[in-house]
Amino acid sequence: MKHIAFLLLFHLFAFSPFNLLMAQDAMKVLDIAAERIRNAGNVQIEYKAAIFAGATEKASTKGTMWLQESKMKLETEDMTTWYNGKTRWCYVPSANEVSIDEPSKKEMAAMNPYTFMNIYKKGFKMTVKETVLRGEAVYEVYLKARYAKMDVKEVYVDVRKSDYQPLCIRVREDKDWQRVSVLSFKGNLQLDDNFFSFPEKDYPDVLKNDMR
Repeated sequence: MKHIAFLLLFHLFAFSPFNLLMAQDAMKVLDIAAERIRNAGNVQIEYKAAIFAGATEKASTKGTMWLQESKMKLETEDMTTWYNGKTRWCYVPSANEVSIDEPSKKEMAAMNPYTFMNIYKKGFKMTVKETVLRGEAVYEVYLKARYAKMDVKEVYVDVRKSDYQPLCIRVREDKDWQRVSVLSFKGNLQLDDNFFSFPEKDYPDVLKNDMR
């Protein structure tokens, strides 16, 4: 009798409005976070990125990223990348060489930690829970792909409760996980279009590898 009562309780819980509310709450958290980023205009992000195989870190790097809609500038210890919405320049100081290409939108989306703003509304099951990250209260939103053919299989987004700032984004496309930890965020910066193009006059002797 207890077993039957437990099964009834389980089915009532599993299909009750509570689960629907949880999905709505997860969507609401991401909606607010995405709107906050959009309202911030031109932004500067200091971050740490890492790739994991299971719990083992395979590689990591720290850098600074500037974003203006589809445009991007990225600085790490080993390379500086400019992207003006069409052309990408990757400059390696140790070789004094700049590689030039025209990447696909998918390639550039993989470099942007805020790509989740454009993908979470379709094709994912969502849940959310409250937890703590780096000593701060956060909403941890979990996204699970509904369809096997989707490129992104799983995503975790940790959003700070006090201001809905994303603090950490973890993405799994195949077996490995990619994690981007946002260390600082500055919005409403004044950046002109030239900021996102390679300044050739500053590198008069650079070797050019044009792959366009």
